[in-house]
Amino acid sequence: MREMATADFESPEATDAGELTGERVREVLATVRYPGLSRDLVSFGMVEHVSVCDRRVKVRLAIATRDPGIPAQLRTRIADALLPLGAATVAVEIAPPSTTPKPTARGTPDPWAEQVRLAAVRHVVAVGAGKGGVGKSTVAANLALLLAREGLRAGLLDADIYGPSLPLLLGIEDGAGRVRMTPDKHILPLEAHGLPLISFGFFLGEGSPAIWRGPMVSKAVKQFSRGVAWPELDVLIVDLPPGTGDIPLSLAQAVVLSGAVVVTQPARVATAEARKAAQMFQTLEVPVLGIVENMAGAFGHGAGAAIAAELAVPFLGSVPFDEGMVAEGDAGIPTALARPRSEAALAMEVVAHAVASALGWQHVADGSAPGAER
Repeated sequence: MREMATADFESPEATDAGELTGERVREVLATVRYPGLSRDLVSFGMVEHVSVCDRRVKVRLAIATRDPGIPAQLRTRIADALLPLGAATVAVEIAPPSTTPKPTARGTPDPWAEQVRLAAVRHVVAVGAGKGGVGKSTVAANLALLLAREGLRAGLLDADIYGPSLPLLLGIEDGAGRVRMTPDKHILPLEAHGLPLISFGFFLGEGSPAIWRGPMVSKAVKQFSRGVAWPELDVLIVDLPPGTGDIPLSLAQAVVLSGAVVVTQPARVATAEARKAAQMFQTLEVPVLGIVENMAGAFGHGAGAAIAAELAVPFLGSVPFDEGMVAEGDAGIPTALARPRSEAALAMEVVAHAVASALGWQHVADGSAPGAER
């Protein structure tokens, strides 16, 4: 049995705005966005059932969330959308998704039913940010390199379909001409500084904009994330595009994520968007491993720790502003390699230790391989 919760909304002055049918209700639900995300309840496959009898509407949703405020927000949004159409009452029933995949009423498969665990990868960790320009890709690249230096088998997936920058940051801009496929049509990763790497940039063409939306993005991300012949990896770091759009959702529906790291700058506008990104991952049932404050000092400091405390998630560390990181990224040699004893590299090392610990490994101070996963 699945635990369900129902709430009723009644219109004291319901008016007859024409025939209210199940089909009409679904059309309206297709305009109701899930809190914190850009897509609607119908396209997510969350609407399990709709019934209308004598202007009394009942809607059943299947959602998975740790945020206790989401159900109330959804009920209010649905009622606000349906009551003006003439519904006398609106009952919204919410339950966790069924463990048995089944089609929606329109025959659309449950979008979570195809989620898989990558066979060769023990942990998949997404690195995201609420807005661009906070150094998310730089953090992702250095994090993967430092995890590898700890003795973990690490890899990188550049899933930023709108602005893939890892090929530049890792000095592998000629990847488009070198990438190959296996006989069974799986992409073979290239190697950059010892890391297996695959990027959307290898397939978009130099300078070509990626004007993809909705279902196109979802399909591309699912095929891309599951269509790579990864070697045996302890951890795969996924560099997401900034924001809270379709790609994080599509990735979470495609593969099992062990957690997410959210990158922010200390500036107020950046932290506000970082808060949204962290809440998005929580909504998607992806554990937030913690917050990284990047470029601290030049733009202030302390905001990352404040967000982490507010959201009750770990604060992974603060990376100071370092002009040299930009030049090193442009040269394709991340700071963790170019200046491993610099203040910025040592700060990123603290972040890497925290991420490894969150995934179950213990740092060994004498430089030997990390301890076994607990």
